[in-house]
Amino acid sequence: MLEILASLCIELLIKLIDNHLKTKIMKIFNTTLFIFLFMLLVTPAKNAAGQEYTRDSLVMGPGYANDFFYSFANGLVKEEPRKNWDIAFYTPRFSAGIMINQGAGVNLYTYPNGDTSAWATVDTNGLNSWKSMNNSVNIWEEGAFNSNQTGHPDYGWCIYNGITHDLIGDSLYVIKIADGSVKKLWMVDKISIQNIYHFKYANIDGSDEQSVEFNLVPYETKRFAYYSLQNNTELDREPLSGAWDLLFTKYMDSVPDMEGNMQLYPITGAANNVGIGASHFYPVAPGFTEWGTKPFIAEKNVIAANWKYFDNSTFTYKMVDSTCYFVKDTADNVYKLKFVYFDYMNGSLALDKMLVSLASIDDNVADVQALHIYPVPASDYFTIRLNNKVTDNSQLAIYDLNGRNVFSQSISGTSLNNGATVSVNLPAGLYIAKVTAGQAVYSQKLMVR
Repeated sequence: MLEILASLCIELLIKLIDNHLKTKIMKIFNTTLFIFLFMLLVTPAKNAAGQEYTRDSLVMGPGYANDFFYSFANGLVKEEPRKNWDIAFYTPRFSAGIMINQGAGVNLYTYPNGDTSAWATVDTNGLNSWKSMNNSVNIWEEGAFNSNQTGHPDYGWCIYNGITHDLIGDSLYVIKIADGSVKKLWMVDKISIQNIYHFKYANIDGSDEQSVEFNLVPYETKRFAYYSLQNNTELDREPLSGAWDLLFTKYMDSVPDMEGNMQLYPITGAANNVGIGASHFYPVAPGFTEWGTKPFIAEKNVIAANWKYFDNSTFTYKMVDSTCYFVKDTADNVYKLKFVYFDYMNGSLALDKMLVSLASIDDNVADVQALHIYPVPASDYFTIRLNNKVTDNSQLAIYDLNGRNVFSQSISGTSLNNGATVSVNLPAGLYIAKVTAGQAVYSQKLMVR
């Protein structure tokens, strides 16, 4: 009897110990899992060469309520309500560009039943059959008011006067503005030398007529000067022209329909600043950095919304796999860009960016094919050889991708021509090796493992 009781006690004790150990193991596992996931979130992503991405998160708000002016160097530069403007004027003095806020639902129609002499009798009979005017999908300066242009001297809303250089309005418009109300509008003229627009607008019945003199001179350091017809006021919405690279907003772009035909459709995405070049690569591996194999295109909709698609099975947006962009910013530095997620419920998105080329390093560089570095990748040493004949001593400088000089060494011309062995002690990653030989500068990538 005692033996049986002792045996039962031992079995019970083993079970208690076993359960206690299981509990401890599960606690350890859960703690380890939490730490792993936390580190995954806070640790910057790296590419195959060991370079780190910087992640930026933006929240436009429900219904994409806010526009974001974004800089690769500085992140979010300025945030503005998307619906606080109706029309915007391109600021150079000798430009006729005027766009509308299509992302806020603004629609523009050329009045088909008369010229400017019909101002007092404008009506909206047959409005639903009138063709709406659209901003250009790829050129900022060509706004909806310029849609009917036939070429110089006709710029859509106006005719160019070759004597005074002024722009004279020759059309009337009906415009549905951001608050849903409908107005008649006449762009009267632009005094180009002074950079001043004159225009007027009113309710269709002629009530609440407003005559506006809009001086664009205070806004010449910006791309556009904005105006709210709803609030009868001008708006200073933009950062300085050179302070931003992308605008995250809602706007019209050409997208394929179910049959593959291109049609205009409102999208939420990234619009390049004027003069900002970008290139799209697909399909590519995660570590892809060969941005020089494709030209940059300086158009508004290179990036657009092509990086995401709507999954009807989950009712969520997903990222297009194996795709990335390269963007040359306002300082001519080149960044790799890839998008991480997009949530339409609160208008949030995340992107990873990585500097892959510094303008200060790449300027005035001679033939890159003349400079050879091997092995690839290097470790604690590499051999550098210059095909072009040099006789004088040359200077080797190595830069990281933040532009810091991390290594310098003088190399004789003879050694450089025959292949000079260079010992280094650098962290793994991608670098730029620059050789100055006389008046010539040669540059090549250096990968260290």
